[in-house]
Amino acid sequence: MRRLHYRPDVDSTARRLVAVVLTACAVLTVAGFALKAQCIGDYNQARDRRLCSNDIQVLYVGRGMHRHPFPYIHGSLVDGKLRGGAIEYPVLTGVFAWLPALVARNNGSYLQLTALLLAPFSLLTAYLLTTMVRWRALIYALAPSLVWYSFHNWDLLVVCATVAAFHSWRRGETALAAAWLAIGACLKLWPGFFIAALLLDRLRARDRVGLRRAAIVFVAVFGGLNGAFALVNFQGWYAPYAFQGLRGADITSNSIWFWGFPQLSTGQLNALIPVLLAVAFTAACAAGWWRSRRTGSYPFIQVSGAMLAAFMLLNKAHSPQYALWLLPFFILVRLRWGWWVTYLTLDGVFYVGLFRWFYRLSMGGDFGIEKQAVIIGVWGRAVMLALLFVVFLRS
Repeated sequence: MRRLHYRPDVDSTARRLVAVVLTACAVLTVAGFALKAQCIGDYNQARDRRLCSNDIQVLYVGRGMHRHPFPYIHGSLVDGKLRGGAIEYPVLTGVFAWLPALVARNNGSYLQLTALLLAPFSLLTAYLLTTMVRWRALIYALAPSLVWYSFHNWDLLVVCATVAAFHSWRRGETALAAAWLAIGACLKLWPGFFIAALLLDRLRARDRVGLRRAAIVFVAVFGGLNGAFALVNFQGWYAPYAFQGLRGADITSNSIWFWGFPQLSTGQLNALIPVLLAVAFTAACAAGWWRSRRTGSYPFIQVSGAMLAAFMLLNKAHSPQYALWLLPFFILVRLRWGWWVTYLTLDGVFYVGLFRWFYRLSMGGDFGIEKQAVIIGVWGRAVMLALLFVVFLRS
């Protein structure tokens, strides 16, 4: 009988890999906090001039979190404005945002406490990616987006939940993957779209039991997390969705709709965008099914990436931190380095240009190199997302 020998070099290599990836991720995450920490003190004076603008400090007071109301339960939408602890995100993001507000003294300490709670999720994301794709995880750990956006909003949470879903799927734990997608949908909604691709994956595999189980788990987790809030105060629970429906494609939306189709009203966009998204999602799922007929397996991650690219391209708003959402797909789908470099370069041009342009506007200026950078960033990213929709499906 052939004896199996323990190979310590394999374990040590794996440990070194994890250490390198987590160290790189930690360095860029700390750099991200250092960038935003410039706004501690006089936020309004520093935000655009020093590129430290963030939603965390703004919404601490802007959504009344400094008064400590429990989100959604006491919330409502009054004359188009969120009141009483309501925040423009699904329930888990709202509850997470509420926790550090309980002990924060001002918007500066709120940013510090929020960053302390968020940072481990970035490290966990890097670790999960390392276990799946080894050295390619450095594409996440070394991404400039970690500096720009780690503490711009609460998006590290939803990125971690989405990567956890893919990690569970790759381990064959389909029901757990569905649970993570439901959790992601309770953080920022968009991971919930991926359940369609997950169910098609089980259908292609002729795993009817797994399909039913994934569907039931997704509905149970999503319904359970939302149900208590909806039952106690339906208006407070629904306020974020009503608020997003009233939101127009204005100067803060950074979307193709503001820069390319300013004549369209909010009502027209609310009617048009769901149709376009339905067409894009159906096309992505159908393309995945057609491909699976040749390969024998459904390209779950590729289809999910295409759906996300379509959502980012077509949504009314394209907030700067959305770049974090896309990062795992550059890693999990085998693309050439050029796609990652080009997209993040355009995103960096956009980030710097946007907030420097806002600063120029506050000083009485308008057109200049800053606005040109914004335009290049908006349309450059749009073109890239359209191309990535196709590239993800072909990869």
